[in-house]
Amino acid sequence: QKMNYKLYWELTNEGDARLLRAFGETPEPRFPAEIEGRAITEIGDYCFAAQAHLPAECRCSYVQEETEADGAPETAPDGEMQAEPGADGVPETAPDREADVMPGADGAPGAEPGPDGALAELAGAYITRVTLPEGIKKIGNFAFYNATELAELELGSGIDTLGSDAFMNCRSLSRLLLHADPGQKTGLRLLLAQLSSDLEVALSGENGVWAKLLFPEYYESYDEIAPAHIFGRSIEGEGFRARQCFKEGIPDLSQYDLIFPKACAEEKKSTLLHILSLRLRYPVSLTEEAKERYVKYLKEQESYMIPKLVEQKNMEMITFFCENGWITQGAVKAGLEQASRMEWAEGTAELLRLKSQYFTEPKKERYTFDELW
Repeated sequence: QKMNYKLYWELTNEGDARLLRAFGETPEPRFPAEIEGRAITEIGDYCFAAQAHLPAECRCSYVQEETEADGAPETAPDGEMQAEPGADGVPETAPDREADVMPGADGAPGAEPGPDGALAELAGAYITRVTLPEGIKKIGNFAFYNATELAELELGSGIDTLGSDAFMNCRSLSRLLLHADPGQKTGLRLLLAQLSSDLEVALSGENGVWAKLLFPEYYESYDEIAPAHIFGRSIEGEGFRARQCFKEGIPDLSQYDLIFPKACAEEKKSTLLHILSLRLRYPVSLTEEAKERYVKYLKEQESYMIPKLVEQKNMEMITFFCENGWITQGAVKAGLEQASRMEWAEGTAELLRLKSQYFTEPKKERYTFDELW
C-alpha cells in the first residue's frame, strides 16, 4: 500500500532537504527518506506545530511512500513534481522544474487536494504517531508545538541537534521507538532532556527490540530564597536521575538499575511495576544483583502487581512472571478476582490456565500393589 504526501521543504546548507510542512492521508504518517533525490536530514521549526510558520519561499512536492518494509518512496505517478492546485482544485504538472517554489504562510493551510484526493495537514492535534526518516539529524525549534495528541514517535539514532521547546505541550507523548543497535551512540539523551513526563523508550536494532526502559515523570521548580532574591532549584522524582544514566551518548543500563532502590521510596507502585517489568522482560546488561532487587520487590508486592497487570490486560507479562516462578498461586488468585470484577472472560480463562499449569499438583489416580505393601 502506498501513502500520498504533499511536502513543503527547502534545501539545507549541505544540499539535503529540510522538511517544513506536510500533508497526508493518515494521522500516523511514515515519511519517506528522500524528496526528489534529496535526503531528508532536518525537521524545520514549527514543522508539526498547530500553526504553520513557513519561510518566504519554499518548495512543494507530492511523493508516495510504500508502507511495506521493503518499499521505497516514489515521486507522483507521472514522475514530475506537482504544482499548487488550480482554481478547480486539480493539481497542475510543473515540467522541467525540480520542485515548485511556494509562498510562505503564517496560518495553517488546512486540507488540500493531492493526486489522490484531499490530504490532511499533519500538524497539531491531528497527528497521533509519527515515523521520521532514519537520516534525520536535526529537529528544529517548536517542531511539535501543541501536537497534543501525539502519543508515539519513531526515529533513527542520528539526532545530534534539538531545537528549543521542540515538544512543548506534547502532553500525550508516552512512547519513543529509537532505531539503534546495542552500544550505538544515539540522540536519546537530547530527547529526554525535553520530555519530563513518563516515557517508555524502546531500542530496536537489526534483530528487533533489544531493550525497553521507562523514564518516569519528574517535576522541577524554583523557590525564591528571601531576602536575597536567589532561586533554589528543586527536583522531585527519580525520572531526572534516570535521564542522566548515559555514558558517551550510550544508555548506561547498570547505572539505570541503581536508581530502583530509591525509586521504591518515592515513586508510585504502578511506576515501579512498569520499570521492573521492562527490565526483567528485556534483561540486557542486567546484573544478578539488580535482577534480585527487581524480583524481590515483585514478590513483596505481587498482590498489587498482578491485579494491576490484569487491569491493563497485560497477560503476556503475567505469563512471563509465571514461567519464571516469580509469583505465587495467591497472586494469580488475586488476578482472577480482578478479571471477574472487570467481567473479562478471556483474561479469566487464561489465568485459570496458568493456575492449572504452574500451581496445581497432578493427582495420582491409582496406586500399585507394591506401593500399598
